[in-house]
Order: sequence, then C-alpha cells, then structure tokens
Amino acid sequence: MPDLALYKVKLLDEFEAREDEWTFGHFERRLTEVKPAAYYQDAKGIIIAAHKAGNWPKTVKRYLLTNFQAFGNVSSEFNEIFDQVLASLTPQERAYWQMPKTIEPA
Repeated sequence: MPDLALYKVKLLDEFEAREDEWTFGHFERRLTEVKPAAYYQDAKGIIIAAHKAGNWPKTVKRYLLTNFQAFGNVSSEFNEIFDQVLASLTPQERAYWQMPKTIEPA
C-alpha cells in the first residue's frame, strides 16, 4: 500500500463515506480546503494512489465517472484505472452513468 499523508487518508475516508451526488469537482475543492497549496493535479495523484491501495473504491469510481461525464474522457494517467472501473459496472450502473457500450481510447 502506498504511503499516504494523513490529510489524504482523511479526505478519501470522507468521500468514501458520502452518500450524496458529489463530483470530481467537489473532491478537488475539498482538497484545496484541507491543503490550500494543492490543486487538481494533486487530486489525480491521490485518486491513483487510492486505487493502488484498494481502500476507497467508491471514491475512485465516482471521481472518474463524474470526470468522464464532464469531459467525455479521462486524463491519460487514468486510462487503465478507468478501464477497470468500466469493467466493474453493472448494467444498472452503466445505465445510471449513461456509459456507452464501448468507449474509444483518448
């Protein structure tokens, strides 16, 4: 498991416990509240580390899916993780997130 700073663990725990319709933007804004010097690139690193650790699957999934909804793709550093997230979606989740049957690589 990658070593994560305590503020990152707390942030990930906070979002893993949330039941509302939060988006990647909420995650990034909250990050800048708890760590004012941080910005969206730092959020990407946190999400990648969270995926590698395997402890925050709902947070990783929701961050990536809301990011995809907003932009129609994800950043290249997320491609492998996003493919895994897509493969894990149930048909109901695919319909909810309005995910196409196939997604063209970026």
